[in-house]
Amino acid sequence: MTKQRKILISIIFLISVAYGQAFRLAKPTIDDPENVYEGLASNGVTQIAIQGDSITWFATGGGLSKTADFGSTFSSYYGGDFNMPRGGISALATLDSIIWVAGVFDSTTDLGSQQTGGGLAYSKNNGTSWTYISQPIDTAAGNYKYQVWNGDTVAFLAVKTPISNTTWDISINTLNGDTVVYIASWAGGIRRSKDFGNSWERLPLPGDNLDMLLCSDEIDFEINPRDPPEGNHNHKGFSVLAYSDTVWVGTANGVNLGIVESDDCIRWQHYNAQNSNLAGNFIIALGRQLWQGEETIWVAALTAEGAGETRAACKTSDGGLTWSRTLVGERIYNFAFKDSIVYTCTERGLFKSIDGDNWALYKPMVDEESNSYIFSHDVYTAGIDTREGVVYLWLGTSDGIAKTADDGLHWTIFRKSLSTSLPGQPAIYAYPNPFAPSIHNILNGDGHVRVQYFLENPATVSLEIYDFSMDLVYESEPHHIIHIGDNSITWNGRNRGGDLVANGTYFCKLTKKDDDKKKSYWTKLIVVK
Repeated sequence: MTKQRKILISIIFLISVAYGQAFRLAKPTIDDPENVYEGLASNGVTQIAIQGDSITWFATGGGLSKTADFGSTFSSYYGGDFNMPRGGISALATLDSIIWVAGVFDSTTDLGSQQTGGGLAYSKNNGTSWTYISQPIDTAAGNYKYQVWNGDTVAFLAVKTPISNTTWDISINTLNGDTVVYIASWAGGIRRSKDFGNSWERLPLPGDNLDMLLCSDEIDFEINPRDPPEGNHNHKGFSVLAYSDTVWVGTANGVNLGIVESDDCIRWQHYNAQNSNLAGNFIIALGRQLWQGEETIWVAALTAEGAGETRAACKTSDGGLTWSRTLVGERIYNFAFKDSIVYTCTERGLFKSIDGDNWALYKPMVDEESNSYIFSHDVYTAGIDTREGVVYLWLGTSDGIAKTADDGLHWTIFRKSLSTSLPGQPAIYAYPNPFAPSIHNILNGDGHVRVQYFLENPATVSLEIYDFSMDLVYESEPHHIIHIGDNSITWNGRNRGGDLVANGTYFCKLTKKDDDKKKSYWTKLIVVK
């Protein structure tokens, strides 16, 4: 396996794991008269954005979701409908009343399944109406698109297909009265638009072996995202952060600090693991922390192909002149900030620091009111919301959304599931079914299956599991559930002795006791190892 192939596998992991682990349900039929549907689009949530007085947006593997009432209700736009991009939402950004999103889906090619850009969409009115933009590609007669940049004619390798041209990050900025949108699209490079996607300009970045690219420099090399020696890893864009006259770009060869000097030139400084203290060259996320007049830029660094690289969070408070490392060895997905506090999303969960150097790891999220859990250590994204006068911390995982108002002492968990209260649905059902304890909903070494049910009033709920001979193999403790609505109770596939049960058919008995009324419901579950 080549080193570059390993990089591509890392990219696939970051996005597709969220889709694959989430409990995905079919979207409503395409002839449904409604454009916005109730509930979450998917349980795989990779980005969160806050907008306006009450809207919170969620990029999910099934489409774009939002709540306008801090989690009391959710609604979703599905990929391909209502001018939405095709596929899952791969990027999300807001600025004032503007929101941009991008989509990604898999295409079948001669080389196998390939990730493909599903286009973009934007709204200027907080999501009331949307405009769809096709995935930006280059129209050129030959292999190169030629573009004038600061008086030079620059050759860009023409990207004529949305395959591998997938937008993984978006940043919206206002400069000199213009609303400028930057997108990082891997093989599609870094592009910007000043006219809401009617036209796109490709941005040249330094080559792998260049530490800077000044406006006075002649660009005598092509902008080419192919592997070296034909191209440059630094021309593969994955993350972008723009504000004022500053643009940060993360690539497969480090991070680039750009200063906009004119309409047709950005001055670049290029940092990587070879010329600075960056831990790794594959920069998958960027964050900006402002506290007491100081700006700190955070980057999530993974290993690319350089010797001595490692995974870590890296930060600079002097514009890249010096970099420090923290959380060395952790696989980091994203950042969020509240004053001096840094929240770092990782594959081991959410870390918190008040000084950027010493860290505490949150315990797994549990919703005590509904006795529900997030069965995933991975936390992909976090959002801080202070609009109601309290600090809400939102988390996105591969197994749903969690929210806390008391720094993790208590959590509320939101998940997509098929409600048993709907007409024609059974009173309870188990999922995933079949259930593989070694694969599904792994947390602390155990897999978990959920048994879904609905409560009209608070009740005491218990679960019993019987084998095919109707021998009792498991019995839960009774739980008093005060959450009215959809709920679930879980089983880890182990018997009363703590051993994993054998393959076969099992019967789940869920009992609800409400005051003096007691009623039991049954469903069938298949266990496979």
